Amino acid sequence: MRSVFRYPSPLAAVAVLPASLLLLGLGGARWGEQGHKMAAQAAVQTLPAEMPGFFRAAGDQLVWLNPDPDRWRGAEESRQDPALNGASAPDHYIDLEWTTPGSLKAPNRVAFLDSLRAAGQKELPGFLPFRIVELTQRLRIQFRQWRQMPEGAERRYLEQRIINDAGILGHYVTDGSNPHHTTIHHNGWVGPNPDGFATDNRMHSRFEGTYVRARITQGDVTPLVPKTPTVHAALRDGVMAYLMRTNAELRTLYTLDKQEPFGEGTAGTAHKEFTATRIAAGAAMLRDLWWTAWITSVPSDTPSRR
Repeated sequence: MRSVFRYPSPLAAVAVLPASLLLLGLGGARWGEQGHKMAAQAAVQTLPAEMPGFFRAAGDQLVWLNPDPDRWRGAEESRQDPALNGASAPDHYIDLEWTTPGSLKAPNRVAFLDSLRAAGQKELPGFLPFRIVELTQRLRIQFRQWRQMPEGAERRYLEQRIINDAGILGHYVTDGSNPHHTTIHHNGWVGPNPDGFATDNRMHSRFEGTYVRARITQGDVTPLVPKTPTVHAALRDGVMAYLMRTNAELRTLYTLDKQEPFGEGTAGTAHKEFTATRIAAGAAMLRDLWWTAWITSVPSDTPSRR
């Protein structure tokens, strides 16, 4: 889901430590729990049989976990302390217009902030690609540990850690299939608008919340996921290519909304095809990153175990 959180000021932002990033306001826009769960369900349903048995058996848990980072948000907790909502919001998006040449090749999110500051960038673009890579790396490390760990209680504990991180990874990957999560135009078009696209601050929720709940089913999504998984050996490149493909669909999203606004009663066939395809793209990438973490976790000196 892409929240309506924005960084409060132009650039003391990148002059401070990432832990001190505080975003104001709470957003209600999201793929919605239903959209996130449909993407996760499609990813689970298309897992290769070669994935570890404990992972395939945890399908219901992986689906339930996918919306979890949105459940962590809430006005009540923020009134007590804004730390979590403020620091975690940028993990859900990447405003590509606010990145600078070469900045997304930074080795980590701290270096990313340094590169933005050095280039004079006054806005925080978000951390979505870094969040996806970080969690996929954690999953790969855990799979590598699991392959080498003897049977017993500790291996079961590690399996639960794997399932939890895989489920949370799913949230950010499926966020990345919505063009709104890759742009400054995340909730209505901003700035020059010669095409007359929607500018209302409800578009995000109209599309990925209201419309998805009313018009998209699991049966619309799962058949669109390719059956054969892809291994992203160059993980960062794969993640960025995925987000760039999503961003390339931005104008299509706004054009469809101009033709017939997304909402509960939207009947356009093209609207349904577009939305189901976007959710399926998130499902496919999630399945592929789970598979990538497993396949690329084989230690060079240790035989594979399942």
